[in-house]
Amino acid sequence: MTEQTGGWYGLHSVFEQQRSEFEAYVSAPPVACPNDGEPLVNAPSAKSGSGIELFCKYCFWQYPRDWHPPIRMDSGGLESPL
Repeated sequence: MTEQTGGWYGLHSVFEQQRSEFEAYVSAPPVACPNDGEPLVNAPSAKSGSGIELFCKYCFWQYPRDWHPPIRMDSGGLESPL
């Protein structure tokens, strides 16, 4: 089937592309601290099973403990997880 690009079909394609990009963005772990923008580093105790994978050495923000994944606004304007 050939993808139609005009009118509402084009708008639908934009929404589908946005959804797939958002899902890819949310599924990746953060690379920088959301508080100060510093790169996150691997926790030295990650191999010991402490549950801390990444942390900020300046403000001690930890992933996944302090991580709040971004949310997507649905078509009704309400916040919803994926």
